[in-house]
Amino acid sequence: MKAIRVRVENGRITGDAPAGLPEGDVDLCLADPDDDLSDEELARLSDALARGFESLKAGRFRLASDVISDLRRR
Repeated sequence: MKAIRVRVENGRITGDAPAGLPEGDVDLCLADPDDDLSDEELARLSDALARGFESLKAGRFRLASDVISDLRRR
């Protein structure tokens, strides 16, 4: 997984998104250095995030609103 370098000025984050991200709003979560993940857990998390990102780039995803609608119909 690649890191994204951004700049924070006056409480605003600016920067260039890597190629392949969809247009629109993106929620980013900063890694917490005190998260107590072991090296193995961190490696598994990084792998899962990288696989998820590859799925997004390949168009293999469903909109959350569609998933929620399906769940509400059950």
